[in-house]
Amino acid sequence: MDPRLQPLLRQRLGVLKVLAWVLVALLVLVYAWLQLVRHGEYRQLALQQAVKVRPIPAPRGLVLDRNGHRLVDNRRALHLVIQREDLPTRPEVVTALAEALVVDPQALARKIQSYRLAGKGRPLVLKENLDEAGIALAERVRARFPFLSVEVAPRRVYLGDELAGHVLGYVGEVDEELMKGKPGVFHLGETIGKEGFEAAGNEKLKGVDGQKRILVDQLGTEVANFGQIDAAPGRSLFLTLDAGLQKVAQDGMGMEAGAVVVLDLRDGGVLALYSSPSYDPNLFLNRLSQDMVDRYLANKVTRPMVNRATQGIYAPGSTFKLLVALAALEKGIISPTTPVYCAGRKNFYGRDFRCDKPTGHGSLSMVQAIAQSCDVYFYEVASRLDIDDIHATAEKYGLTERTGIDLPQEKRTRIPSRAWKKKAVPRDPKWYAGETISVGIGQGAVGVTPLGLARFYALLATKGKLLTPHLFYGFREDQSDHLEPAAFTPPKDTPLDPKHWAILDEGLYEVVRGGTAAASALKELTMVGKTGTAQVATFVDRAHYARQAKALKDHALFAGYAPRENPQIAFVVVVENAGFGASSAAPIAKKLVQYWFLDRLQRPLPAPRGKLVDPFAPQQTEAAE
Repeated sequence: MDPRLQPLLRQRLGVLKVLAWVLVALLVLVYAWLQLVRHGEYRQLALQQAVKVRPIPAPRGLVLDRNGHRLVDNRRALHLVIQREDLPTRPEVVTALAEALVVDPQALARKIQSYRLAGKGRPLVLKENLDEAGIALAERVRARFPFLSVEVAPRRVYLGDELAGHVLGYVGEVDEELMKGKPGVFHLGETIGKEGFEAAGNEKLKGVDGQKRILVDQLGTEVANFGQIDAAPGRSLFLTLDAGLQKVAQDGMGMEAGAVVVLDLRDGGVLALYSSPSYDPNLFLNRLSQDMVDRYLANKVTRPMVNRATQGIYAPGSTFKLLVALAALEKGIISPTTPVYCAGRKNFYGRDFRCDKPTGHGSLSMVQAIAQSCDVYFYEVASRLDIDDIHATAEKYGLTERTGIDLPQEKRTRIPSRAWKKKAVPRDPKWYAGETISVGIGQGAVGVTPLGLARFYALLATKGKLLTPHLFYGFREDQSDHLEPAAFTPPKDTPLDPKHWAILDEGLYEVVRGGTAAASALKELTMVGKTGTAQVATFVDRAHYARQAKALKDHALFAGYAPRENPQIAFVVVVENAGFGASSAAPIAKKLVQYWFLDRLQRPLPAPRGKLVDPFAPQQTEAAE
């Protein structure tokens, strides 16, 4: 090397050494700054990537009948889910996942997008309540899509199958439609009551979700637990329902359509409320097949999802005659002993109105007319009343309003008036006197719910106490399993004139003693009530009626209370298209009364709002589960 270049080379090497040391020093300083100054910040960022917060779903409270028998329980279930932070964004991944799970790719993409935009909430459930085959499928799919996970969650179980489907309802996930209707109230994926008491008592039954903080590796697998806040289960509660009486109602209805209602006259508690056909709420915990949709949700013939007890509107038939008689007595247009002659038919306003007995009943007083269910008698009474008089009496005694039961979507009874017709039939708003004749026997425009009719007969039984039917009895105390009673709406006093009440009570007594329901009398105690036959389609004579299809047959009704001396329960039975109330509805009422007062282990009625012990001991419950 040229000696003259050596100084220049040493100079350049010196500069490079200085630059190298400066670079090393800078790296040390940066490293020290990151490790010492910003250590906490970067540690937090790292943990945010590695530590995940997972919600712990809270079990809903159990539901028991008034005697502590479980109607709704919880079980552990396995669900295949995607955590919210792991929702896939690439369309091809979503399509591949949908194909692996055998679901519609577009539907899955929409659901993933809705969850991504929803903010807080539970993970997206892809497959729920996994059985052995489902678990095997989940493991195969997870091998391809490691962001999936299998989680344990509580699952609702309805122990009575179809026993109380319309009362209990069912639960389901919050969907986008509900969130739009009630913004900020629910989280997507949250489980809430959708129908029945599950919906009406949702705030009472739901718990508070917990959460756990876990450390995951780069594949999303849990490797450590950083602690958790346990979920707080919802409170378990008692219903006023008696499962045994409910079973009697179910067995009594059999395959017939209709409704049964039994009320406790002390506080308005619903002892039985059965709608037929019923449904098993367990079916609605899974995705419904098209066959199930057609059978339940889209069935316009049998309408199994309609709670006929609270949503069915029926012509009350002769059970309505007690309201008409009460209106006539209070207006003073007829006395209890005023005779009315029945020849089998009578002409009003140029039209013949027939009695159910073609040969006629002869001369009858009010008690006899109630006992024999004479239509001509009540045609005559109705002809002397104005339709607004009937409506005013119904309004006075609560028959024109909803009962206020703690179930959703209760319908209002329909008691016509002039004002009602102007709104309901604007093309022909005039009320005609002949229409009042039909209303007088519970036909025409009048329509009631079985629950509304039961409430009216409860008012007759209590001599004027207007009860508010309810299902919520109280909470179950966690430690003792005793009932923590809940407040109930006290009855509204609408006193009946004792003289008028005595006539109506005597008439109802005669119905069962020797009248239209004599075949359903009990020897051990006195049941009173009124048969009803509500016409569905017109017919010329009995021969014509016998040829009618079942769907055109009359509805059968029976309404009453028991026992007569000290009434404890009021009841209504409606059997659709079953013919006469005396032969179809009254025998079911007899079974209800016999069970409640005679067959129910010969025990007296348990005191309302008292302490009820859960008969299921903890060890028995665990064994059963």
